[in-house]
Amino acid sequence: MGIIHRLKKENPGKKFIPISEQAICPNMKSITLEKVLWSLQEMSPEVKVSEEIRLRAKAAVDKMLQVGRK
Repeated sequence: MGIIHRLKKENPGKKFIPISEQAICPNMKSITLEKVLWSLQEMSPEVKVSEEIRLRAKAAVDKMLQVGRK
């Protein structure tokens, strides 16, 4: 499991328990730093959503960022 493995490696004194051993996203496994860089440079692919969805997604991201600052 990608993120669990990384968290364990970076925090050897802590115990991490995944919600499910089957919680693996094959799409996330295909993302590389090179692909992220290309996407940011090219601004592609473009994702279009309704204003309602955009506002709800922004609120969720804002909450996550706020929790991360504590």
